[in-house]
Amino acid sequence: MAVGHDFSVRLKQVRVKKKTITRTIRDVIADLQSAKITIPSYQRTFVWETDKQCRFIESIFMDIPIPPLFLLEKFSDEASTTIFEIIDGVQRLTTLENFYGGKLRLSNLDTLADLNQTTFPTLPPNISGIFLEREINIIIIESDTHPEIQFEVFGRLNQGSVSLNAQELRNCMFHGAFNDFLIHDCSRNAQYKELLAPFPKFQVPKEGKPDKNRGLNVELILRFFALYEFYKPESNQYPDSRAEILNDYMRARIESEKDATAYPNLKTIKELENLLDKVTRMVSLVFNGNHFKSFSVKKDRAEFAASLNQSIFDVQMLGFAEYEEEDIKDLTDVIYDNFLDLSTYDRNFIDAVSRSTNHKVSIRVGIWKNQLQKIIEDPTTFKQNLLNKKTSFANNPVCSATGNRLESFDEADYYGGKIYHKYNSPRTETTQSNTRKTLKTPISAHLDGSDYAFDDIHELIDFVLVFISERIQDSEFDIKRLSSLECIGTNASLSAKSKYQLKKFKEVGVSLDNKKLYFDVGGGRTEIKQFLQDIASLFSFTGDFEIID
Repeated sequence: MAVGHDFSVRLKQVRVKKKTITRTIRDVIADLQSAKITIPSYQRTFVWETDKQCRFIESIFMDIPIPPLFLLEKFSDEASTTIFEIIDGVQRLTTLENFYGGKLRLSNLDTLADLNQTTFPTLPPNISGIFLEREINIIIIESDTHPEIQFEVFGRLNQGSVSLNAQELRNCMFHGAFNDFLIHDCSRNAQYKELLAPFPKFQVPKEGKPDKNRGLNVELILRFFALYEFYKPESNQYPDSRAEILNDYMRARIESEKDATAYPNLKTIKELENLLDKVTRMVSLVFNGNHFKSFSVKKDRAEFAASLNQSIFDVQMLGFAEYEEEDIKDLTDVIYDNFLDLSTYDRNFIDAVSRSTNHKVSIRVGIWKNQLQKIIEDPTTFKQNLLNKKTSFANNPVCSATGNRLESFDEADYYGGKIYHKYNSPRTETTQSNTRKTLKTPISAHLDGSDYAFDDIHELIDFVLVFISERIQDSEFDIKRLSSLECIGTNASLSAKSKYQLKKFKEVGVSLDNKKLYFDVGGGRTEIKQFLQDIASLFSFTGDFEIID
């Protein structure tokens, strides 16, 4: 595409408005203490290891040029003044705080070995004065920079030493009552916390391990509200739940706080709070510990996955949003059993919850809502079928096709007056696909604003690994985050922990402690797709990654 005469107009639109200043360490620390410069709470976990903190302090003493801090200019309604929120440089600021406050004792310094074992309060006044008068450059992104450009700045800057994920970037960008509601009220909602508690993603990581799922609890609620409020009932369509939709919804909420007529159809915060309370209670009531999990049937078992499935989260939360607890109180067993049936026999539903997370929201939620509507409007037949199934199972919990005893009621199907294991049910024959996808089947993906087609899943793996490794190769922190995943490790560690019979690994393209990291590709197509999504979820620059299968 040729560059036209109006391209200069576009350049003005996307230009980042910024200014560069130089401040002494004394001034920066004073601004931190007075909250003129703020470090958001969700970034305060990003702390360098002690050796790296010590080397940074030594660099300041030596007056070595260090990268500038990036701050975002904001107006604080609470303080009625302008404040500056850190975008890039949180470890440097935290290290300065630690040293100045006496929490950091210097050690392992080579050039200035005399400083070893000292803390700032123990330094001679002339030496501490030299430190405080050292200067650091600061780049301030001015508040009148367009919000979308601010978000782009955040994403690009955070490809460096520490990558904020997409939700953390939103927290930086979209201040206001609604964001506070998401962070402080929704994410701490007792029923919601109870639903998330069993999943490893939401458990506190071991000391020294990075929390690669920071903000996911908030993002899930935001996703639910955005899909719920942007739903178009006239066409039964939900928006694709891409990052830009969540950003658009956050912008709409902020604009409505300033002008209630801007988006008159948006619910009030109180209405959303009541909605979350109601829906989480209904999910808990029906699924009783098996919420937000995919259900699958294999030859020797039928069971729920251990991990949270965001597609199932959509289905269960949005499905109940239009009903009240009174509507389902006598139908919980029926609804639960029908969810298992959809997950076993409805090929469209199975595809919509297991393949594309974003593109098929309307399909998967629509199928579930239609089934719920049938059950709630005419429950008699559904109740009788479940009663017959329970009675038959209680009398003889044995598969009529194989003669094997069933281990649980979840495995059972009732068809033609007989009990079957779901895998052996006559209904299964009508739903099994004759075009089963393998590792060699073509696959597509969306990343960094573009769509790509690949001859097989291994081409996709290579593409993703190169894309990520090029961006994190100089970031020890991000490499450690990557290595914390089950599917990533050294050749030796993967060989020891891989659960797959085929020990097959691909080089990631980065190393940790001088040891190459590898990606476990010994599993099947489904497992590899999940691994790739887990990897992409770590970084803001892969926030729009989606496998289209």
